[in-house]
Amino acid sequence: MKLILTTLATLALLTFPAIAAKTYTVVVDKDTTPEQAANVILHDMLSNMSYERLEQQAAEGDKEATLQLGKLVATGEYRPDDQALACRCLRAVAETGDATALFEMGRFAIFGFGMKKNPAEAADWFRKAGEAGNSEGWRLLGTMTYNGMGIKADTKAAIAYWQKAAAAGNPTAYNDLGQCYFLGDGLSKDWAKAIEMWSKGAELGNAGAQFNLGVCYLNGEHVKKDKAKAIEYFEKAAAQNHEGAMRALYQLSREKN
Repeated sequence: MKLILTTLATLALLTFPAIAAKTYTVVVDKDTTPEQAANVILHDMLSNMSYERLEQQAAEGDKEATLQLGKLVATGEYRPDDQALACRCLRAVAETGDATALFEMGRFAIFGFGMKKNPAEAADWFRKAGEAGNSEGWRLLGTMTYNGMGIKADTKAAIAYWQKAAAAGNPTAYNDLGQCYFLGDGLSKDWAKAIEMWSKGAELGNAGAQFNLGVCYLNGEHVKKDKAKAIEYFEKAAAQNHEGAMRALYQLSREKN
């Protein structure tokens, strides 16, 4: 059973004079103590006032506030049903050349958040994000180019984008390049380079690269066979919910039994 509690946010007048006092409603469990209820109400009240203050700052032209407001709305933390607002906020900041906002606009264009789905526009946003210093922009542009999403499929061009992303330290790009070297896809097949790329990606925390290295060490493919090291990489990948790594660990545990 839930209880609905309503309170007047009179603290708003003291904390943020520009914001009028208003009523906030929160839902708590029936077993919640008065002290716990008060804390829930206070937290909810302050959160909403903080968001409102942020929205006010954004309306006044504060770039950082506008960016943060767009992110909060985009993730559903504040006004989750107003993706158009998030899109307007992020576009305004993106037009100033902000790398994060440029990247987020690419995501919005891909999924149709607050705007019509447009892969070609997304590719353009990701390109601009990459040029502004966002490595994930280059990485996703590479993936779109590789798969022909909103842009002509071109493996060589995709690899060039992934190389830009990897040069900027993008862990997923290292995994992508490792796959290309391993398969000889767009690059000359080179086992040593594949291992090198995956090792760099794994060191930076990419679960795919960690899993691929685990397989190589488990089977002794182009590296010295090392089951302990394979398990170490599988465990790192599994900690990030990599399904292949979790299956590998399960199979290895069954072999012990």
